[in-house]
Amino acid sequence: MVQSTSTANRLSWRIAPLILAILCGLAAYSDSFRGPFIFDDIESIVKNPHVNRSAGHADASAPTTLSGRPILRATFVLDYAIVGMHVEIYHVTNLLIHLTAGAVLFGIVRRNLANTRFWGNRFVHAAPWLAGAVSAVWLVHPLNTEAVTYIVQRAESLAGLFYLLVIYFLIRNWKFAAVAVCALGLGTKEIVATAPLLALLYDRTFIAGSFTTALKSRAWLYLGLAATSIIPAFGIFTGSRSRSIGNLSPLAYAQTQLGVIAHYIALIFWPQNLVLDYYDWPITHSLNLPAIFVAILILLTLLILWLRPRLGFLGTWFFLILAPSSSFLPIFTEIAAEHRMYLPLIAPVVLLVVGGWVILSRTLAGAWAAAFLLTIILAALAARTFLRNAEYQDPQTIWADNVQQRPNNPRAHFNLGYTLMRSGAAADAAPQFRQALDLAPDYYAAAAALGRALIESGHPADAETFYTDEISAFPGFAPEAHLQRGRLRFARGDASGAEEDFQAVRHSAGNNP
Repeated sequence: MVQSTSTANRLSWRIAPLILAILCGLAAYSDSFRGPFIFDDIESIVKNPHVNRSAGHADASAPTTLSGRPILRATFVLDYAIVGMHVEIYHVTNLLIHLTAGAVLFGIVRRNLANTRFWGNRFVHAAPWLAGAVSAVWLVHPLNTEAVTYIVQRAESLAGLFYLLVIYFLIRNWKFAAVAVCALGLGTKEIVATAPLLALLYDRTFIAGSFTTALKSRAWLYLGLAATSIIPAFGIFTGSRSRSIGNLSPLAYAQTQLGVIAHYIALIFWPQNLVLDYYDWPITHSLNLPAIFVAILILLTLLILWLRPRLGFLGTWFFLILAPSSSFLPIFTEIAAEHRMYLPLIAPVVLLVVGGWVILSRTLAGAWAAAFLLTIILAALAARTFLRNAEYQDPQTIWADNVQQRPNNPRAHFNLGYTLMRSGAAADAAPQFRQALDLAPDYYAAAAALGRALIESGHPADAETFYTDEISAFPGFAPEAHLQRGRLRFARGDASGAEEDFQAVRHSAGNNP
């Protein structure tokens, strides 16, 4: 009985910090369940016949965030099978994935810090609480809201969960399970392609002690992990994911990404100016101060990895996981995106939490000071996450915020105008569409929307003038402009003018069978 009680006490000592971390995550995301489908959710889920069986005659071959990612798509199909298009279940699934990832992170950090071979007795007693603190801070950090609350970005959080499971199963020496979750992760998102390399580096640093020992003792594991790389390569180079790559030189993209990473780092410490869409992020062809700062950090990471491998592993985790999206492979459709920081965020959180505890533990009131500081940090981060989730509740609110944060983003102006149009505020939508066109003159969707907004707001003459200007300025939009101008002319009794426009439409259709 005494032994049983002692075992139960030890178990509760280990689990209690995890339960507290999960509760923190639940509190931070408690207002996230009613946020509607927005942005890429519409094409990827609502209009995607592979998910929504009532989507009608939508083009099943059109590329979406789910293209080439069968495991990701299967989760949305399952959600739809349960409740159809009721948005709450999609948010519940996203949050369950996030909380599960937090639990796996807890297991990794606890087992790492409890490893007396590498750390001695320094963290043995504090390991569960430090792991709980790391998990809690990561779970509630506002920088993760895009990967959790923006429904289609389940791609990032689910891939992140599988990535963490690869490391956890490596620690447990469950080889088959590690290979299986790596394959599932690569069927979710391509970022998991770096997991085999990071797993080997973790093995060398915290388990085997050397690359030679790691490869000898787990050769079949690493062969299996390496073999899974066929999955993303097939998707990228055979078409299903290749549409996202190109149109930029690798050097220009790499220089741009150094500045993007500097922005990500700033958001870790001050996650106040979060943005849904960074479509207007400028391409840079030279190094500026933020880019130089990040380049120096990369060089320091390599140096520290050589001199102090355990500390250098954190920097390597950060930069290696970002590498598929934030290095030389030009992803022109999304230059910057906050959801990419989902896993890399773990490294600075571990460094700050464990490093802060090491410093504070040297004082007389170390434990109390650490607990007090952690409580303040968690409360501040959770409150910001709660407020950010509230912005996702209304598409108009989040796009208005996007326009405020990125006023030169034509796509943000277009989406704000679109939400205003749907709410019946065509007069307010028209200036947003016009601004989108001013920023991107070949933005034909904005041109078509502006014409409709002018008509619906009671300005058909202005719409006709607009279409006339567009016909001469932008030939690519001419067929749509002719069609809409023809309808306007017919409505006001100008039959000959309408016939002229309709003939132009037919002529265009004949030249483009």
